[in-house]
Amino acid sequence: MYTLGLNLYHADSSACIFKGTELVAAAEEERFVRKKHWAGIPLNAIEFCLNETSITIEEIEAITVNSNIFSNFFNKIFYVVANPNFNLVYSALTRRGKKNSLQNILSNYFKTNKKFNILKIDHHLSHIASSYFPSNFDNALAISIDGFGDFSSIVLSHCKKNNIQVLKKIFFPNSLGVFYEGITQVIGFKNYGDEYKVMGLAPYGKPIYCDLLSELFHKNSLKLNLKYFNHTNKNFKYNFEGIPNQSQLISDNFVSKIKTILNKNKERLEQNQNIASSAQKLFEEKVFSLIEDKYLKLSSNLSLSGGCAMNSSCNGKMHKKKIFKKIFVPPAPGDAGGAIGSSLIYLKKKFKGELFKNLENPYLGPSYSNEEINKIISKNNLINKYQIEYYNNNELTKKVATILSEGDKVVGWFQGKMEFGPRALGNRSILSDPRNPKMRDIINTKIKLREKFRPFAPSVLDTHKEDWFVFNGDSDFMSFVADVKEEKKILIPAVTHIDGTGRLQTVKRNLSERFHDLIYEFYNITNIPILLNTSFNENEPIVQSPEEAIATFLRTKMDLLILENYCIFRSD
Repeated sequence: MYTLGLNLYHADSSACIFKGTELVAAAEEERFVRKKHWAGIPLNAIEFCLNETSITIEEIEAITVNSNIFSNFFNKIFYVVANPNFNLVYSALTRRGKKNSLQNILSNYFKTNKKFNILKIDHHLSHIASSYFPSNFDNALAISIDGFGDFSSIVLSHCKKNNIQVLKKIFFPNSLGVFYEGITQVIGFKNYGDEYKVMGLAPYGKPIYCDLLSELFHKNSLKLNLKYFNHTNKNFKYNFEGIPNQSQLISDNFVSKIKTILNKNKERLEQNQNIASSAQKLFEEKVFSLIEDKYLKLSSNLSLSGGCAMNSSCNGKMHKKKIFKKIFVPPAPGDAGGAIGSSLIYLKKKFKGELFKNLENPYLGPSYSNEEINKIISKNNLINKYQIEYYNNNELTKKVATILSEGDKVVGWFQGKMEFGPRALGNRSILSDPRNPKMRDIINTKIKLREKFRPFAPSVLDTHKEDWFVFNGDSDFMSFVADVKEEKKILIPAVTHIDGTGRLQTVKRNLSERFHDLIYEFYNITNIPILLNTSFNENEPIVQSPEEAIATFLRTKMDLLILENYCIFRSD
């Protein structure tokens, strides 16, 4: 039997497919339509999932969606009665109506008369399932934190033997995600999903404005001070169809207060490092306040999910504090991963006691054979313009490692199945030498065309992580920031952030064989078991196809493009 999981009409629209209890494929719609965080119905991702399993839509037994209008139903009713807001209700009903039109859309698009079995699963339960089940924890505290989903922003639960028991919920309008996104907008990052820029900027500043930003909350509480927020106002607008966006979350009167204080200190608001640092510290304090002693008695393991679980700095601090023995964050903790989680909630009831398969594998997207790539190279007439060589697997890793060891080369690395989730984990990556102190500026200005303060990830052989980082856990999906060991900082300046940390990816051969072997060959040459790794894109979604990789190669100044076993050398 086949189960299709969806995140639709929400940011990071996505689809996944299970064959029985095995996760076979998953992809975000943004990779196909080439629009970041695209929201809507993921028709291209659905088509990919069907093609990957060689089935038609008629063979799908169940479709699960990571949202349920009846979740927290009475909380919604009580809130609307106490706080009448036509725009809020209209917007919610409009989105709900679109989600309910799924049957008709699929019928028309796939030209079928099949009556689909569509199951609506609570948003945060979907998040929690997407993290707990892949964690392999028999017993865990599971926390989902995001903006909002089904009227909740935070859900704490105790998971044991595949059962999820909800312990605590934080409801609309209170939200740590809204707080962090609001600050993101205020300091100049206006696009949806720019919170990671604040996290990257924070280490450049000092948390001297924590008292000021604390006014956005009621004292010693997770409750927002709503007089400083706009998201409950009648004129507040947000759009979760196409490219998601929403109005300014923090009120003008609080922004004026921030500007007044900054002016006294002769600081500008836009991209202010101290505001970013203060917001990050306050966010961490609020997250830590969730974990009360009574919850710690339940389990020494933690699984994290929701968009806020992508705050790898906070995750790293939690690991460093040793509050838990083990912490797990999935490769797609945000809304895209909710598609997987919704199916897991359904399947755990259907296949009681059976183990899920392939949940820890992030490489679930499209792949291309060497034969297909050869045709694409010919079609783009690259043979007459560039030196192109073909190497077997062993030759390839040795050749590319040698080129990277020269110290000043930037390589586009396109291999195997595309990653599911926001991070490039060695299949759709741009790679370079972490020893070159100028490499971060080179890539940021000549390749990525982005802010110079943005850091790059160190991808380290898992067997060598403790030699280079103060970290003894798993960070297979770049989920944790860790301290670079003091004596190693000078050796890998390109991946050492200003505060002496790195957002590391621990690379294991059983998960990513060719990427592991490339780093190992680089280690044999340089005695450095690390490569600088950043996503293969240029202010766009991560490349999905060889054509997109070639286009990025041609319009940037990277030195070498690897498409499976083909190497395209820049000659201009």
